[in-house]
Amino acid sequence: MKIGITGASGFLGAAIIQEASSRGWNVVAFSQHADRPVEGAEETRSLADRENINLDGIDSLIHLAGEPIVGLWTRDKMRKIRESRVDLTTDLVEAMAKISRSRRPGAFVSASAVGYYGDRGDEWLDEESDVGFGFLPEVCRQWETASAPAAKLGVRVVNPRIGVVFGKGGFLKRLRPVFKSGVAGRLGRGNQWMSWIHIKDLARIFADCADGESSIRGRVNCVSPSPATNREFTQIYARVLGRKAFIPVPAMILKWLPGGMSSLFLESQRADPQVLKAFGFEWEFSILEDALRDVEGK
Repeated sequence: MKIGITGASGFLGAAIIQEASSRGWNVVAFSQHADRPVEGAEETRSLADRENINLDGIDSLIHLAGEPIVGLWTRDKMRKIRESRVDLTTDLVEAMAKISRSRRPGAFVSASAVGYYGDRGDEWLDEESDVGFGFLPEVCRQWETASAPAAKLGVRVVNPRIGVVFGKGGFLKRLRPVFKSGVAGRLGRGNQWMSWIHIKDLARIFADCADGESSIRGRVNCVSPSPATNREFTQIYARVLGRKAFIPVPAMILKWLPGGMSSLFLESQRADPQVLKAFGFEWEFSILEDALRDVEGK
């Protein structure tokens, strides 16, 4: 297979490239900067000219690119978060429509997030649960909606809803120095659920979805089957690092963050990966402490 990946140089993209290479697949990276080679990709194609995206020869397309969620949510930042996801997804579908059906990718694996569900407390959330309220749920809804027309072109569409990803980069890269300094603690009351997944399992899921022989389609909760509360995560991660974590961050302080950014830290999503279970996916890391120890080499 030859798979295309937008956002290939990122934290998740690099892991998917490694997984694809282990399966003997060739990878084409899509980037705003086509002159910069991406490690593990046989070539890099440009996304700079949105009206002339070259999808020729791509068997499956994995779409990850988007403005990072982390950062102060100013009006400009929120606009970039929304437009970078929704508009580029629309452009990719239009690029598929411009080529003959026999040359189109067989699958379009267009990322989304469990933020789709919004703040849902202790409710178990499967792929059929309703969309939530707020900025992130609306972005996710529009993001997924933008990918849907590809199905009318004969392309199998998958929307992996990604939880908190544990690996050397990403979420833990930002938290690690805080925990190692001994000044970490739960966020708010710590009762909010975190739906998490190890980067290795997530890369395998994306590859399984992109596989030409796969029948996975539609929305897929890409999380471990064992979500944890923020309080549990804080205690376990501190233990893994051999540190204390006893300085809580009051919810009131987080709510001062601009643009509703506090939702990243305080909203609760207890996602159930029912689709993956139905397809018999086997997690290498289904226990939180095992996942964290693997990432930290403990």
